[in-house]
Amino acid sequence: MSSPVKPIILLSIILLIGSCAGSLGKKHQTQHEVGIAYLNLETGEMLAYNAHTLFHAASTMKTPVMFQLYRMRDQRVIKLTDNVRVTNSFTSIVDGSLYSLPIQSVDDEILYPFLNTNMSYFDLIDKMITHSSNLATNILMEYTTPDSIASTLKKVGANGVMVLRGVEDLKAYNLGLNNVTSAFGMMKVMEAVYRSDLVADSSRQEMIDILSRQVYNSMIPAGLPAGTRVAHKTGSITQIAHDAAIVYPQDASPFVLVILTRGWDKHSEASRVGARIASKVYDYHLGKLSRTDIIVPDLLK
Repeated sequence: MSSPVKPIILLSIILLIGSCAGSLGKKHQTQHEVGIAYLNLETGEMLAYNAHTLFHAASTMKTPVMFQLYRMRDQRVIKLTDNVRVTNSFTSIVDGSLYSLPIQSVDDEILYPFLNTNMSYFDLIDKMITHSSNLATNILMEYTTPDSIASTLKKVGANGVMVLRGVEDLKAYNLGLNNVTSAFGMMKVMEAVYRSDLVADSSRQEMIDILSRQVYNSMIPAGLPAGTRVAHKTGSITQIAHDAAIVYPQDASPFVLVILTRGWDKHSEASRVGARIASKVYDYHLGKLSRTDIIVPDLLK
């Protein structure tokens, strides 16, 4: 596969011009934070704002897990058609002790009705991405280690992305051992899904198809024209709401957009901010706006 055009790395000054730098203010610095990374997949141009700031990854970490499993498939380590057991018993990275996910109903976990049955790797990956199943994530993490994911992330240049553990490993959480990401790092993950030679062409297409079936669409897709194809993975926990996407405009080249947010009490408010950012970046990509038309502080209100 041909190498992409060398990116034009334009850091915070791109989305926040110098004359506006002072307008960010203490409120946004301490309470409302965003990290943004855009990559034109045809030209290699980048736009970035706080792109190397680390955020709790929330469920965006599930895309690197998926990528690693497809790499294992292409290396003939696993077959995605093979079945594995749907269980709710996992190993803490701290001391090897067992823990379970707190599951109340199918509203909390789509795989709840399938406990103690068998399901294919592919179906578990699909549920992990499209419905953000934590149970599927932890089951799959038992078959691909954090070390192997870290090695793959290094190969794709995903600096700032660290997948250390599964979900609800409270012993690890209490020690500050959390999955983290930067906007730049997750942008590199999404770029890898689109064109990395570490996996086969068919694997990249399958991953894009799965990401395109995402059921949570209140951030990046909400800011784009109706009908725009978006292959993306969201993530949210308390005061955290993210979206990482490959966007396919109808009449332009595709691009990657990652929006990370921290500090909004309501996910709906963070999603609206993300949608506003996505709309501006989309118009920039289509040549309707210049870089200096995108003033991040104004979009955070």
